[in-house]
Amino acid sequence: MPLLPMHLLLRDARAEGRCLAALECWDSTSVRAIATAAERTGASVIFQASPAEYALPGGPEALRELVGWHVERTGIEAALHLDHGMKLSEVEECVRAGFTSVMLDGSHFPYEENVRLTRETVDIAHAFGASVEGELGHVAGLEGDISVSEEDALQTDPGQAADFVARTGLDCLAVAIGTVHGVYRGEPQINLERLEQIAARVEQPLVLHGGSGTPEGLVRECIRRGVAKINICTELQQAWLGGIEESGRTNSISAPGRFYAPAFEALVQRIIEKIELFRSA
Repeated sequence: MPLLPMHLLLRDARAEGRCLAALECWDSTSVRAIATAAERTGASVIFQASPAEYALPGGPEALRELVGWHVERTGIEAALHLDHGMKLSEVEECVRAGFTSVMLDGSHFPYEENVRLTRETVDIAHAFGASVEGELGHVAGLEGDISVSEEDALQTDPGQAADFVARTGLDCLAVAIGTVHGVYRGEPQINLERLEQIAARVEQPLVLHGGSGTPEGLVRECIRRGVAKINICTELQQAWLGGIEESGRTNSISAPGRFYAPAFEALVQRIIEKIELFRSA
């Protein structure tokens, strides 16, 4: 099974009222864990990496070969996505390497510049048959400590979202509705009403960044309102590192296979939990 353009997987997911897990991969172990979880569940998945993650020996070509090998071996349906690219040169590098989806994060630029950069990303990616994710609004960082007024100002404007999609020709839209990258401080405040307003104006699948730690009930409500892709990173890293810590208490590091096996299985199980949650909404 070859890697597929991401928009094909998301289109079907939104039509069927379900969501795909977009899972950050940072090394060969995480890639294998994602493939293993997808094979066990029979689910379609999205492998994704930011420039920091694919800056390994061999660059994006090496990651594409690694992911492609596991996809062919397992027969799973999957896409490979550039997450939070910052330069058009990164977009072109990744689609030439065989990534089937890309995102250039123009959300920190003024609106018109975001439109221009996303439109140029679409022109580059679509020429290679790859999908494009754009972002409008700002998802808070690790701290998530912004005031209510600031939070509202940073969230995606529904009317602007419709204009953004129409002018860029993107395939899916990442929206800011109160999630945070990293760990929440306090109770998550997810703006479901705003999400409904965006979904009513935008036909394309919607994307939620900062999915780690979002309560299951809120995740299901977001999926029911048109979210077809949720990014997960922090929870995967926590599962992997927690598994290593636990293994260090019970296994000898002189036997690497036995030492890392429990951590690998902990990572696989966390991915399976997310897959099952996202497709059962």
